Amino acid sequence: QQLQVLLLPKDPDDERSCFLEVRAGTGGDEAAIFAGDLFRMYSRYAESRRWRVEVMSANEGEHGGFKEVIAKVSGDGVYGQLKFESGGHRVQRVPETESQGR
Repeated sequence: QQLQVLLLPKDPDDERSCFLEVRAGTGGDEAAIFAGDLFRMYSRYAESRRWRVEVMSANEGEHGGFKEVIAKVSGDGVYGQLKFESGGHRVQRVPETESQGR
């Protein structure tokens, strides 16, 4: 398997910077809080790799988090590490915005 990886041609864009976009889906305030959690996770990952994260645009939610946040991530090998990070994510937990609990 390692030999197969070594034989694959390298993507010339792997060393480039990229833009990271996180948007809250349906779910109102809870979705914005989850989007904020995701952005913090990616930001901390970037910091651990010694990449630079620069927020270009942010639309904050009423109870924390983000309705939308766009950041430029720059450093060595950023695009190569993040190019497959896409798609929708779903969280199942007791909402932080719920006062009664379950």
